[in-house]
Amino acid sequence: MKPIKVFISYHEKDEEFRQQLETHLASLRRQEVISSWHDRKIIPGQDIQGEIDQHLNQAGLILLLISPEFLDSDYHWTVEVTRALEQNAAKKACVIPVLLRYADWENPPINELSPLPKNRKPIKSWADTDEAFVDVVKGIQEVIAPLIVQLVNSSNGLPHQENTTKQEDRQYQVTSLLNAANRLSQGKNFEAAILKHQAAISLDPNSVYAHNGLGIALRKLGKLEAAIASYYKALKINPSLAYLHYNLGIALNEQGRLEEAIASYRQALKIDPNFAGAYCNLGTALKTQGRLEEAIASYRQALKIDPNFAGAYCNLGIALEAQGKPEEAIAVMEIAVSLDPTSNLFRRNLEIFKNKKKGFWGRLFST
Repeated sequence: MKPIKVFISYHEKDEEFRQQLETHLASLRRQEVISSWHDRKIIPGQDIQGEIDQHLNQAGLILLLISPEFLDSDYHWTVEVTRALEQNAAKKACVIPVLLRYADWENPPINELSPLPKNRKPIKSWADTDEAFVDVVKGIQEVIAPLIVQLVNSSNGLPHQENTTKQEDRQYQVTSLLNAANRLSQGKNFEAAILKHQAAISLDPNSVYAHNGLGIALRKLGKLEAAIASYYKALKINPSLAYLHYNLGIALNEQGRLEEAIASYRQALKIDPNFAGAYCNLGTALKTQGRLEEAIASYRQALKIDPNFAGAYCNLGIALEAQGKPEEAIAVMEIAVSLDPTSNLFRRNLEIFKNKKKGFWGRLFST
């Protein structure tokens, strides 16, 4: 069996970290368990983009070295990260964020991935960075075992129906369409984004990433039935992705199908027990049903996972106020305001809580 191909995506400012990581991966390379590749291995005169595309498509493991510069790079985000997530969703590769330095990385879509080190503490913040890299390598070793099984199984499968060049050309087109769709969605041009996602699906009907993106764009336009159908198509392709169940739950909740939404959130949490957003949304669905104790427990679990989750504090405060605990509600909402002082919603809710103590009433707003 050939070694598992590891693609390392990183920003040039983090070259030293990349070198240290490769030093710690030496034992796996020496045993021929893995072979690693990064853009420094491109020979002068080679087609840079072509080499990157080829190695991304062939990778069984993709490491995203996370830093502020990496997240700020349009190139890394629109090319390497997008392609990596496609490969991950299609189960063609496993993608792992490696946290190098403190950065606000826990945002869609990469926040659904499980990072290393396991304690989510960036390598630079460790007293001994060698200890941090050993933790990363051990995490990689845990991932490699099932990948080896997949490689053995795939080597016994049927021959490819298309040659490699055609597959790579088609994948490049799909990636370009998805990047365009993401930019359109960010600009709130959801109608145009839908067309791009549909074009990507016509080229690759098994693109989980495209079906999910289509579902999000449809939901933003209030086309909930169509959005739900898109999420179900994605789940049929790969039911093991927590964020698909989470997004389905949001659409079901907006359609008023609370029990189904709750079931979807619970399934997301079964797959990823550290999904703070799923706990928060589950709490809101439970609160809507009047199940305040369960809702409060769910919000508290979200905050246990992410102590800086301002929206969870806000929703917890509303649930506590509904439970007749105004002092606790005010204290919790004050935390939400301190975490996000720019939020008019948080400040308004806090003002309403304080006015209620004086006998005045107002409408509260959840996140």
